[in-house]
Amino acid sequence: MSRARSWKITRILQQLLLGVLLFCFASACSGNPFSSRFSPSGISSSQEPSLSPECRMIEHKLGQTCVPLNPQRVIVLGYLENVLALGIKPVGNDLVNNIYPHMEDKIEGIENLGDFTSPSLEKILTLKPDLILGDNPVLEAKYEVFSQVAPTALAPFSDGRKWKENFMWSAQVLGRTEKAQAIMANYYARLEEFKNQMGDRLDQIKVSVVRIYPDVIAVYPKDSFCGSVLEDAGLSRPPSQNKVGGQQRLSKERMRDLDGDVMFLWTYGHNPEISQQANTTLKKLKADPLWSQLKVVQQGKVYEVPGYWIGDGPLAANAMIDDLFKYLIETVSSNLYKYLIHAP
Repeated sequence: MSRARSWKITRILQQLLLGVLLFCFASACSGNPFSSRFSPSGISSSQEPSLSPECRMIEHKLGQTCVPLNPQRVIVLGYLENVLALGIKPVGNDLVNNIYPHMEDKIEGIENLGDFTSPSLEKILTLKPDLILGDNPVLEAKYEVFSQVAPTALAPFSDGRKWKENFMWSAQVLGRTEKAQAIMANYYARLEEFKNQMGDRLDQIKVSVVRIYPDVIAVYPKDSFCGSVLEDAGLSRPPSQNKVGGQQRLSKERMRDLDGDVMFLWTYGHNPEISQQANTTLKKLKADPLWSQLKVVQQGKVYEVPGYWIGDGPLAANAMIDDLFKYLIETVSSNLYKYLIHAP
């Protein structure tokens, strides 16, 4: 028997085994009071899920699910930050190998479930979750399958501009609403302190937000995640970015739209190869004569920051606030001090 044919037979047997496992698991869960039932269209069927004193009904993108009051083995498909911010470490996640620096110290022990586009159902079954939640499109497409494994809830929003709503929804699902409220109160308190320290300068600065891809330059308007944090901080945007409509990709001829009093910039890259390509694009950009004509470049106020500027939760938002303090207050104070001690 050829190697190719042997491999094909092995693959078929693996798929059959997975199918048997799913069937057995679904049969075992048929009486699970946590499992909700939905029609293929995503609309709740006439069969209402039974309630249990050990679970509570949660509204989500596809309807309702009765989730356990104190889940112990949570799997998150898609966004991870909200769960970590609430003090819960999931047993598995499909983005754990593509994490931003502000979460690196919080992911030890979380099982990698594979690529975001195809999380491993075998691993999920092995981990025996008591709750599955997230915003992964696969979770929505295969909701019926996942809901047979464990109570499953799909985040109602999937874009960064709704990060506060998603965070509070996550807290409701996990029974940690009070903790979430305290986190958001701290977020607003830090922003008030930032505004107080900025003083009159707050109205004088327009902040440009730029992301470099391997083949294009993009800016983020005010209806993005980072745009919402800057707005909460009381900071204005350049006219070209003071709009809604999501990320805007710019041609070289529109490089002037990158300008501002301050620029925060980062490169895209979910793997080393793409990251290197984006860094090469940035080097070429910096060598372009049009780049050197930007006011923000001439004044030396371009600050390179990590990718959490396009994050999706309070950890990234607070990391952004750290950057605002660092570059708009501490750096300015340091430069003023240097000027004063060297003044004639």
